[in-house]
Amino acid sequence: MLRAKRRDALLALAPLFFFAAVLRAGPLTPPIASYEISCRLDTDAKTIHGSEVLTWRNATGRTTDSLLFHLYLNAFRNTRSTFWRESAGRRRGRPIPESWGSIEVTRMTLADGTDLLPSMRFVSPDDGNPDDATVAEVALPRTASPGETLSVAIDFVSRLPRVAARTGYKGDFYLVAQWFPKVGVLEESGWNCHQFHANSEFFADFGDYDVTIELPARFKGKVGATGVRVSEREASDGRVFYRFRQESVHDFAWTADPDYRVQHDIFREPGIGDVDITLLIQPEHLGLAERYFRAAKAGLSGYGRVLGAYPYPTLTIVDPPWGALGAGGMEYPTFITGGASLFAPRALQSPEGVTVHEFGHQYFYGLLASNEFEEPWLDEGFNTYMTDRVMKDVYGDPRSYLGVFGVRVPLGIEVRRPLDDNRRYFSYGAADPLGIPSWKYRTREEYGALVYAKTALALATLERLLGTPTMDRVLRLYADRGRFRHPKGRDFVAALADATGRDAQTLCDRLFFSSGIVDYAVTEAESVPSKRPRGLFEKDGRLVPEPPATLARPKGYDSIVTVSRLGDVALPVEILLRFDGGRTYRSLWDGEGRWKRFRVERGPKLLEAVVDPDEKILLDANRTNNGLRPEEDPRAASRWTSRALFWIQNFLDFATVAW
Repeated sequence: MLRAKRRDALLALAPLFFFAAVLRAGPLTPPIASYEISCRLDTDAKTIHGSEVLTWRNATGRTTDSLLFHLYLNAFRNTRSTFWRESAGRRRGRPIPESWGSIEVTRMTLADGTDLLPSMRFVSPDDGNPDDATVAEVALPRTASPGETLSVAIDFVSRLPRVAARTGYKGDFYLVAQWFPKVGVLEESGWNCHQFHANSEFFADFGDYDVTIELPARFKGKVGATGVRVSEREASDGRVFYRFRQESVHDFAWTADPDYRVQHDIFREPGIGDVDITLLIQPEHLGLAERYFRAAKAGLSGYGRVLGAYPYPTLTIVDPPWGALGAGGMEYPTFITGGASLFAPRALQSPEGVTVHEFGHQYFYGLLASNEFEEPWLDEGFNTYMTDRVMKDVYGDPRSYLGVFGVRVPLGIEVRRPLDDNRRYFSYGAADPLGIPSWKYRTREEYGALVYAKTALALATLERLLGTPTMDRVLRLYADRGRFRHPKGRDFVAALADATGRDAQTLCDRLFFSSGIVDYAVTEAESVPSKRPRGLFEKDGRLVPEPPATLARPKGYDSIVTVSRLGDVALPVEILLRFDGGRTYRSLWDGEGRWKRFRVERGPKLLEAVVDPDEKILLDANRTNNGLRPEEDPRAASRWTSRALFWIQNFLDFATVAW
């Protein structure tokens, strides 16, 4: 017992040791937008009263006469906002509660006392919606020159909505995200500050955060946030104060819930480093703590070995309560939210899958910080691909399930990664291309099918075409070049070209940016006994009606195979011919034409022709036409009949037990 208490005490102090190490190391990247924030949570009004000092540096070569700010919580002000219009009042298939949120800026001044608030106005750069208030512009009294640093003091009041989409409260549970006025990103082309949309997430510059949070005493010890906890103190009136700091991040989120059970663990792996993991878990889910930790460590190891070490000393995992799953499955710097249920069989790999996926966003959303408004595939799609890789390596394939009164019952059918869990792509394969902004996809379903699933399958196809070691070199080069630099799609194309020395643009245009369908098929397979040739043949310098002796007695079979490209997109593909006696023939076709024909004369009998036999082209929309036999095989019908009978029997057994 004494050893256990000593271990718990060391784990509790671990964040302080890590914080000291961070102070010695310094920032990972020069800050552009840094925030010092003090805030107070009013649990009765569900509001946060805050004051922030923004230190912003013009890191571009252009001047600017204004500042643009994100006021994300204004997406929840009313049903006239762009977010509400685009979502039609639904999120993840559920209605969004009509519980309203907002950010009200009550003071904004420069360091010299200049009042900026009178010049503040709402703008709608994306859709011109006059009722949207998620972006505000303020005029500066004079232009800010390249390299100049401004200090802006801001007072604000944030009203939290009932949790439904990434942020909010449920009872005494608080997930506080996108909660403070946040400056946009000034680029060489001007301000990049998009409205809050239903499908997109967030984009900001890197900086250093120092945040102090004041809460009622019942939250003591039950608070988590981005970064390292620097201090905890209790005031004479019983309220508690927490201070968190983190350098080189582009956002800050926090949570509080008096019901949390706080668990700690430490990840250690040579070459990747040490990370202190804090799990804030609901009491009814305590039995899943070990699985949460294992999944987090799987992510730290799997992503770290391919993309480089996670550079921060802490990772906080939030387990939302029942009724607040709208806060689940989200990512913020060093801070992720999971999601679990009381009945969580290991075969379903939940909460493992969501934990690995949300941790993975620490790379594509966090460290690389691509613009998810404009190129969402660079975050969600790349992360889905990496999640599939890590989950398959560590856990294997999950099982499908049957939902019974909200309880998921595992079935005996494997969900093969990455193909099966990304099949939603095939329903939308000919819809929009990936290269459009997130809010311009026609539906939420189309957005998910293309941004998540298509990108994952395209990257998995690329891995199979290149080989995993080469793919890892491509990904590492892209990650190393892009860390803290907001890489774009063209940067991935450049990394692919430099790592492979091949025409990456053409390949990427077909894999990622085309809205065409990939579909290869074996459209002809024939194998007949060779026949004695007829006609005139040369012999001793003249033509005679008899074939040469070598052809007079035909042996073997004459076979013809035609492989067709039925889809619009051409990719290199392999063709396999299987012959009697175990002989095989492989050929690589560039896929550029509409068809390719193979002829084999006087050879063994053709048994089967298969296009893409190793299933490298995961974007192929119809794999049922990828193989053909010259003769019908009755075993296929027998196999499918047996499977059908098996599932009918199991369903009848289940129905008998259930009812």
